Amino acid sequence: MTTTREAQRGVRRTTTAGEPSARRLATRERLMDAAVELFGERGVLAASVEEICERAGFTRGAFYSNFESKDELCLGVLQRKGEQHLTAMQAAIDAIPDLQGRTMSTEELIREAVRVFLEAQPKEVPEQVAMMELRLHAVRTPELRAGWLAVHEGISKSVSDLLAIALDRVGARLAMPSDQVIELLGAVYETTVSMSLLRGEERSTGLAQQLATLLDALIETDCTP
Repeated sequence: MTTTREAQRGVRRTTTAGEPSARRLATRERLMDAAVELFGERGVLAASVEEICERAGFTRGAFYSNFESKDELCLGVLQRKGEQHLTAMQAAIDAIPDLQGRTMSTEELIREAVRVFLEAQPKEVPEQVAMMELRLHAVRTPELRAGWLAVHEGISKSVSDLLAIALDRVGARLAMPSDQVIELLGAVYETTVSMSLLRGEERSTGLAQQLATLLDALIETDCTP
């Protein structure tokens, strides 16, 4: 059976050169953080490599020693976001045994797991806007689409593995294929966040309720054949 850790590792990039140094990882993180800020403020195309480097406090040499291009950095941001989702899912799954000890109903378990999932994720508005900008950039950039879809599929597979672990722990099953469930959850997540941003809200009103309601409809607790 796939473990939580194995599912998380499914989206992580591996290289023949081994794990990068802590300093290199820190540099990559700062460059991606700077890029996310600029993408959220001005869009992907308007943010140059030079501006990203300036915002991060690095030279162009530091950028190109970590990323071959701005598009590769974009894929790195998506990869990192996927890992954040997986970390949040793991936190929710790890809470299940404690929640079951409170003799909570399946509906209550779902709502509490969703709360834990959302609390474990970054909530900064610039990052939310940046992710929308990145999706649009991928749509507009044919040479980026294959890489974007490959990362997305890897993340979706890992999310599916984690969802299977969670359902197994509570003795439940999905009413439809897991890949369709994940796409629906993603659509609800993105739409609710977008509407909250349009309303000028700092936090997405109703997101937890929307996700929990959808999961209630898609999860069956009677696993009898």
